[in-house]
Amino acid sequence: MKTVLKIITVVVVACFGKYAQAQQDGLQLGSFNVFPTIGLSYGYDDNVSYLFDDSRAISSNFFVFSPGVRVEAEGEKLSFLGQYDYSKTSFNSDSRYNFDRQQLLFKLGYFVSNRSQLEASVEYLDGSDRIGTGNQQGGLIDLNLDPDQWHSFGVGGKWHYGGVGAKGALDFDLGYVDRQYDNNEQFTATRNRQARYFGVTYSHRVSPKTSLLAQFKRTNIDYDVASLDNKETRYMFGAQWQATGKTSARALVGYLTKDFDEPQHDDFNGLAIEAGLTWSLRSYSIFDLSLSRETDETNGNGSYVVRNTADLGWTHFWRDRFSTTANVGISDETYKGSLRSDDLNFYGVSAKYQFSDWLVSGLGYRHASRNSSINEFEYKDNSLLFTLELSK
Repeated sequence: MKTVLKIITVVVVACFGKYAQAQQDGLQLGSFNVFPTIGLSYGYDDNVSYLFDDSRAISSNFFVFSPGVRVEAEGEKLSFLGQYDYSKTSFNSDSRYNFDRQQLLFKLGYFVSNRSQLEASVEYLDGSDRIGTGNQQGGLIDLNLDPDQWHSFGVGGKWHYGGVGAKGALDFDLGYVDRQYDNNEQFTATRNRQARYFGVTYSHRVSPKTSLLAQFKRTNIDYDVASLDNKETRYMFGAQWQATGKTSARALVGYLTKDFDEPQHDDFNGLAIEAGLTWSLRSYSIFDLSLSRETDETNGNGSYVVRNTADLGWTHFWRDRFSTTANVGISDETYKGSLRSDDLNFYGVSAKYQFSDWLVSGLGYRHASRNSSINEFEYKDNSLLFTLELSK
């Protein structure tokens, strides 16, 4: 993968490098606008692998290196987006806990008419899961395994039909995602799977600021080894609105089913929620609230997970260049077909200062904890992080 990226970079520079010019936002490379970024972070974590036993918890300083680049172009009929992001976290205490992730994304849009737009996307992800997360939770940490390595490839398509000012609009989307683990196969082979999805959303404008929504989505999930093949179906209804210049919201409530091919796994039928609210108390003070109820694939316990979450954040700009953010969240996860049930809580505060258009610094603290019906899955974690981000 890295070789391919180097070849792409060399070709782009060779073909367009002489046309590169600095812009106020990004760089112009022929018909493309290029936005490079690089993040440098240094922090401290008092429970690197999320162990439930405080006496065995490992604390460590760590360093995060996160470069990336976004390329955009937009014409009368065609639009293009290319994006590459990389992140590597390195712990001072033990390099075995290091983990990384990279993403390569391409999107191509086509404006068929004022009423119809198409979009196609391709995404490749490659990385490793932090030890203490994913498959390596609880007792598996004691096996001293390397971080689980994985990659995924996905393709998708979208079609929007509905002109500006029209009463009704339709959005269709479909896609395919293949996720595969590359090591620790005795524990990860049962997680390899493919997902094929199709969905349609109808929105109907009932006032200049309010639209009613109806949504259907079907996802077929097929496992390579595990007998967890299932079909997930959502029937959702709701609304989105811009109540005033200070408030915007979108809420969908409906019925969710998860039907397994094999009879030894219990199916799910129940409530689904997807909601978000943004409230600007002042132009410089913003609250964000999100709520959800959904199902997810298991990491090893039970057949699947039922998850309920609530997150609240507050961002306040004390000066044009200085802002603070406080957030708090709760989540409960029930592993169906298992005795495991978790309650997760987190809260954090952070501050950001923008030295210039291209340099931003940040400092943050985060606390996270998990209470579980199975003791070995419980943990408490505190972390501090100082960040510098350079962008053009």
